[in-house]
Amino acid sequence: MAEKQDPHGKPPGTLRALHKYYQKASASDLANDPNVCDFGNLHQDGTFTKLRIVGTLKGSCLLGPFSQFAGSCGDFPDTDDVKVYEHADLPGLQILPSLLPQYIQKYLLSCLLHRDLSDPEHKTNVHFHHSIPYNSLAAKYHSDIESANGSGGFSFFDCPPESSFHFPALDPSAHSSLTVAQFLNRKLRWVTLGGQYDWTQKTYPKETPPGFPKDLAKLTHGIFEHIQPQAAIVNIYSPGDTLSIHRDVSEDSDAGLVSISLGCDGIFIVGLEEVSTNTVKHAVLRLRSGDGVFMRGLSRYAWHSVPQVLAGTCPMWLGDWPGGSSHPGVESEVNGRFAAWRGWMANKRINLNIRQMRD
Repeated sequence: MAEKQDPHGKPPGTLRALHKYYQKASASDLANDPNVCDFGNLHQDGTFTKLRIVGTLKGSCLLGPFSQFAGSCGDFPDTDDVKVYEHADLPGLQILPSLLPQYIQKYLLSCLLHRDLSDPEHKTNVHFHHSIPYNSLAAKYHSDIESANGSGGFSFFDCPPESSFHFPALDPSAHSSLTVAQFLNRKLRWVTLGGQYDWTQKTYPKETPPGFPKDLAKLTHGIFEHIQPQAAIVNIYSPGDTLSIHRDVSEDSDAGLVSISLGCDGIFIVGLEEVSTNTVKHAVLRLRSGDGVFMRGLSRYAWHSVPQVLAGTCPMWLGDWPGGSSHPGVESEVNGRFAAWRGWMANKRINLNIRQMRD
């Protein structure tokens, strides 16, 4: 176990300036920036000279975890091999472009946002100031479909966008209540799975956490065998949203961090301080839907941030979600169940961050 680092530590000025620069960079600037590693643009020069292939995940080996995870999807197409790249300046920073095929991305979204978001044990940022009436919403909007064959459990997307149902504020003098549309469209920023991270104290509670989704744990461990998934943070971004520079140092484990991107492209900055020379080495990545990142070794405790989410970059085949989607474990959608929310994903970025809390 590496020496504990201060979770309240201040990031280096070099990375703060870099974050501000890429927060303001235009789409054109990003597309032509030779310092941005973009695996959707492999012909470009620049930092790609600092990337080397350190391995390959065979498609035949990935098929097992994929089919076990999304078995209800039916037939599985051939799975491509996935190259694993590592950055020369950041040992242990591994990038896996196009790790998840389309059908796994869609199914994963449904697991996270239909099933897991509607589980009261998985807390969200909205819980800080509002009460989420899970049972009342399920009773009001799910009762008419729960008798349908294989309709699955309640999803917040069962509620019509025009619903006037409100999430009451814990302190009405300080906050207004929220409608379902406000909750899903803008206010929802993250949900925690398994270990429920305390964002104020920057620690994990000592009590036994809610169970981590078993199917997601098997999928993750099937791809990244050196991690036992125990906690995850699902970040929900819209264009204009950012993630400030930080390090994940609260875990009592050196096991690597897994990051999966879904939806719109995101700019991801990773940096390591060289204390002896007072320098910072960094990488700027453009992550696309289905890409994976594994931070292990020296990069396990690297600083990282998301300065920008690029509007209009969600793949067309994913942008219609949740229209046409089904609840996890359901063979197919039931009577256009989520059609009223079709296109919700078109301007969203979902980032799934998985970690091992304790050895």
